[in-house]
Amino acid sequence: MAEPIKVALVGCGGMAQAHATNYRQIPAAQVAALCDIKRESMEKLWREKFDANPAIRLYDSYEALLQDPPAGLRVMTLITPHTVHFPHAMAALERGYDVLVEKPMVTSSDHARQLAAMVAKSGRHFQIAFQSPFTQEFAYIREAIRGGKLGELQTVVAHSHQAWRPRDGKATTWRHDPALSGGGQMYDTGAHLFNSLAWLMDLPATEVFCWLDRKGMPVDINAVCTMKWRTATGAEILGTATISGNTPGWQEGICIAGDRGRISTGIHGGRLEHIDEKGQLIKYPPVTQAHYTPQANFIACLQGQAEPRCPVRYGVLHSWLMDALYESAREGRAVKLTAAPV
Repeated sequence: MAEPIKVALVGCGGMAQAHATNYRQIPAAQVAALCDIKRESMEKLWREKFDANPAIRLYDSYEALLQDPPAGLRVMTLITPHTVHFPHAMAALERGYDVLVEKPMVTSSDHARQLAAMVAKSGRHFQIAFQSPFTQEFAYIREAIRGGKLGELQTVVAHSHQAWRPRDGKATTWRHDPALSGGGQMYDTGAHLFNSLAWLMDLPATEVFCWLDRKGMPVDINAVCTMKWRTATGAEILGTATISGNTPGWQEGICIAGDRGRISTGIHGGRLEHIDEKGQLIKYPPVTQAHYTPQANFIACLQGQAEPRCPVRYGVLHSWLMDALYESAREGRAVKLTAAPV
């Protein structure tokens, strides 16, 4: 029997709970290290998810982990604040580790370009832990688009609504600090939405316009965006996205419309409605595509048993789009995107 693939979890906050749970369900994976600058968060995760297993090494800094890793460590799973994904991922790749990084991959298109070059140079496996590309719903939609079931794509409509802004308007977490988050709701839940669009369109956006509103916070809370993509045949696809971070409850979705049908789903997958060429509604059609967690697909790829669902390409497409949206909001004009290196 092959030795398990040894994994480090870098960052032990809220999202690390899901990573720990998912890795524990993969027989071929073994969490060998935890790392966080907040000792109490790391020890809490260690106790609650790993029964305080003494075989798991604990590190108070990423530098310490890199300098003295557990024997046989192969994977760095980066669950840190957005703006440190780039230096953490670069350091891991330079040292020969495979990398699974939380969303967003980076918060700068220049960093995306550099990271893509490092992934190619290193030859290591690299993926981004957006949920939607790993779902069977998104795999179904991509096959429908590529197989012509929707015909020529026409429009895309996406939205997310949630109570993300604190009611008192006071910044309470690193997510409200642009130095760590890179942006507000557009780079938090909005990152799922925009990555989903980048993954499903699988094309660089060509032009965007964006308005945003901070609602008294240091980062964006609400935003409305318009986008264009151009296909290889020269046809334009038009899209809109609305991000609401100051409203009760939770609601989200994506609808992709073509001249032969349209499909609706969630920004994390989970549901499907397919209206076919005859206008007939197929509510959750038969789906045969594989469904993964990001961690399961990542480990399966390392074993040579699967194809990567969310490689660096989609971090580049997402980053190019986000930079243009924020530039548009700052300058109050439409922005045409330069060619993304994908």
